[in-house]
Amino acid sequence: MADTQSRVPQDSHLEDDRAHVEGQFVGATLQIGGGGPGVEGGEPDVKFAGVPGQGFNRQQRPGSVYGRQSVKSTTSRTSVRPGLVKSEKLSQSYFSYKETNFDKAVSICEQKAKPELDGKRVGAWLLTEIDHWDNEREKIVLLFENSVMTYKYHFILNKVEEFKRILLWVVDTVCIGDFKYPEKSIMPERKHGGIQIRWNKGEEPSFAQRWNPWSTCIPFATFCHHPLLYNPKETETVTYNVDEFYESLIKGISDAYKAKRPAEKVTILEGPIMITSYASVSSMIFNQSGLGFYMDRNGICF
Repeated sequence: MADTQSRVPQDSHLEDDRAHVEGQFVGATLQIGGGGPGVEGGEPDVKFAGVPGQGFNRQQRPGSVYGRQSVKSTTSRTSVRPGLVKSEKLSQSYFSYKETNFDKAVSICEQKAKPELDGKRVGAWLLTEIDHWDNEREKIVLLFENSVMTYKYHFILNKVEEFKRILLWVVDTVCIGDFKYPEKSIMPERKHGGIQIRWNKGEEPSFAQRWNPWSTCIPFATFCHHPLLYNPKETETVTYNVDEFYESLIKGISDAYKAKRPAEKVTILEGPIMITSYASVSSMIFNQSGLGFYMDRNGICF
């Protein structure tokens, strides 16, 4: 079982990471800092650069807004896939949706955490992760006081297959926006959005990392809503909504910066999120078939 833990040492060297200036995205830029040296318990200072919301107007996206009631979600910030609807019958084919499977999975996944390093658990989500090869996979995401951990969980055998730890004060950029392919890409337009967490200090992955589909050293993680969110009965469920995770994540990073890096800032970017994929037939087949999700496929379960 692999614990990649973001390939970052777990001691004081973590504080040597510095925030970077991201030049790939176009849109609004927000910086959240730790409040400066000597400021304890104060609210983080916020600084805008650019025009908030420019080129990213969700008000014109039908079906992209959810209401808020009790444990239901807040207003959606990322756009949803147009025309995608999951019936209750189809939703039942997801093993993560069956009875208490998700709660059980969270309990098992949490055992991989280290309380002395990660702190207390803040929240749990079931989201879709888009890897650097444009493949979509079902992931359990647990947010702790000091870290966010992502798990590839086998919902049929009830076991963790692999997991990754990202320490919150190592994150230097969080992006939110619609997904975009390069200009010369022949991939079909996604027409929906998500978020991306970066801890690369402005450095892009090497050629070997980017073109290795099994690479675990990619310095970013990309997420969007889980397909179960598109079940009319679940459209306002917090668990499957990446926006709920985003809001909790930003608060967690802000608190982590105040504690670990009070003189530095994390950059929040609102604008297109680039998926570097040009002609990946394999990812199109993989995603359309839902191979990254544990499902009952007409009696065949995988």
